[in-house]
This record gives sequence, C-alpha cells and structure tokens, in this order.
Amino acid sequence: MRDRIQAVLRQLAGSSEVEVRWLHTLSLLEFTGARKISRTVADRHPTLEVLGHLADETRHAFTFKRLACEVAGREVTEFLSPVAAATWFQSLDRELAAWATQVTGAADVHLHYLLTTAVVERRAMVLYPLYKAATRHPAVREEMGRVVTEEQGHRRAIEDACHAHLSKVGVTLEPALALEERLFEAFLTVLEKDVAAALEGARAA
Repeated sequence: MRDRIQAVLRQLAGSSEVEVRWLHTLSLLEFTGARKISRTVADRHPTLEVLGHLADETRHAFTFKRLACEVAGREVTEFLSPVAAATWFQSLDRELAAWATQVTGAADVHLHYLLTTAVVERRAMVLYPLYKAATRHPAVREEMGRVVTEEQGHRRAIEDACHAHLSKVGVTLEPALALEERLFEAFLTVLEKDVAAALEGARAA
C-alpha cells in the first residue's frame, strides 16, 4: 500500500490546483480529530497531555488550511474525497471502540481515544513524510517537517499506554492496526480515482 500512497501523492503534487484540495482535506481530517477529542476526553477540562494533543490537532488543522489558501492565493472551499476521508476516520473510531469494548469487557472512553490516536498517528507517519517528499512547495515541505516532528513526539507515549491497557487482557495492537489498514485502503481507492479525475479536469481547463 505504501507504493500506492506514494504514487497518488506524487500525482496530486504535480498540480497546485489539486494539491490545494488535498491540503484542505488534511485540514479537515485534523479538525475532525480535534473535534472528536473535544467531545470525548476533553468534554471537561482535561489533563495536560490531552489538552496538548487537542492544541496540536487544532493547530495542524489551521496550518493545513493556511497552506491551502497560500498556495491557491484565495480562500479554499474544495476538498479531495471528503466523504471517503470522513468515513475512514469515523468508521475507524467507531469500530475501534466496539473492538476494545469486546476484548476488554467494558466501554472505556479514554482507551478508545488512545487507540484511535495511536493508529491514526501510525498512518500519519507513513502519509506525511511521503507527502513532504512529493510536494514542490517549500513552505509546505517545511511545515510538514514540523508536523511530523510533533506527531512523533507523543506517538510512542500513546502507543505505550495502549499496550499497557491491552496487555492486561492478553491482546496486542495488531488487530487495531489491521482494522485501520482495511479502512484506509477504501479511502485510498476513492482518492486515487478522484485525483485522476481532478488532474484530467485541470488539464482540460
């Protein structure tokens, strides 16, 4: 799947018009993550760790939106595969919660948050460096480097917390990662088709 991701990112980065829509989709996904945090583990004043994560996700959403507008030279409203992107995130969050409840025997909002964060950040650590390498815009490349550093900063702590919870019931993180892989492939398939259509439209314009 890594090769498919790399290929589609190189394709969309070949057109600033299409890349703008991709940046806006990344902003949407980061915003969705921030909103999910604020509605669950941050519905009351949260821990320092959770508040820091919420701040990171919100800032990343702002950063990607700002970059989209800078590259476009205007306010951006268009996305790439927004329904498929939202479906990936929402389905992942929902199915991970159901899986965790089943294997642990109890619903645990904090564990659900940890699991979703862990697998989404695993995906980001594949997606974001590949996009950083693909983009032709120096400002985007520089910001992507910062985002990757921030994501790496707390990914290990989140994964360690997941392992600590799951080891109590003799379960690893692998089933959760396999679940994300299946759901992300569905998103990727739609993205590939939408990028091809967008590039064709840009050439015809």
